[in-house]
Amino acid sequence: MTPPPPDSTRRRRGFEFVGFFWILPILVAAFPSGALPPIPVLWAAAIACLILLRRDDRLDRRTLWGGAGVAAGIPGVLGRFLIFAPLLAGFAWLMEPEWFLKFPRDRTGAWAAVMVLYPLLSVVPQGIVFRTFVCHRYRSLFGNGVTMWLVAGTTFGFAHVVMHRWEPVMITIIGGVIFTSTLLRRRSGLLADLEHAMYGDLAFTLGLGVWIYSNAARQSL
Repeated sequence: MTPPPPDSTRRRRGFEFVGFFWILPILVAAFPSGALPPIPVLWAAAIACLILLRRDDRLDRRTLWGGAGVAAGIPGVLGRFLIFAPLLAGFAWLMEPEWFLKFPRDRTGAWAAVMVLYPLLSVVPQGIVFRTFVCHRYRSLFGNGVTMWLVAGTTFGFAHVVMHRWEPVMITIIGGVIFTSTLLRRRSGLLADLEHAMYGDLAFTLGLGVWIYSNAARQSL
């Protein structure tokens, strides 16, 4: 059993966690929408986190892209999706009725590309940063149970403050808790990424992608 880190290390990790995952998103949100390209910034953060993770021999590498828990976890993932997908659809119709299903209907080719590229370019680095890195590096602060699910999920959701809207923060907190619980219960980064991709692709299909490119999209109405 690995001994707990000294209090000084825990304090440093606590300051680090608050600085990188709570103060930094607020600073980034101070920039106008579109000023910072999200995918390059996200991948830069993911690469930095990967470097730190790979230097740590205590890392459970299944939480990166391990697939051993996929078969056992798929029924639960699909069952949750059948519950939450209609709720997300109703939410999208209420919040963005003019964009509801507009993306696949009017720009089918671009929509199909997003369905493939979003999981690869966005879900993968988000999984590295907000699930594997947070759950491993700050385990001494929050454990591996429900507290970590809530902390990591809220951290993931709060990062969406850069969209300058409260709605994506709210729904991604819920999603973040779900995805983190999947990761830690099934010990499968691949399964958590697959679940994240399902909801992300659904959100784009329903029209909620307008929150990411809000100004340009609304000008095209």
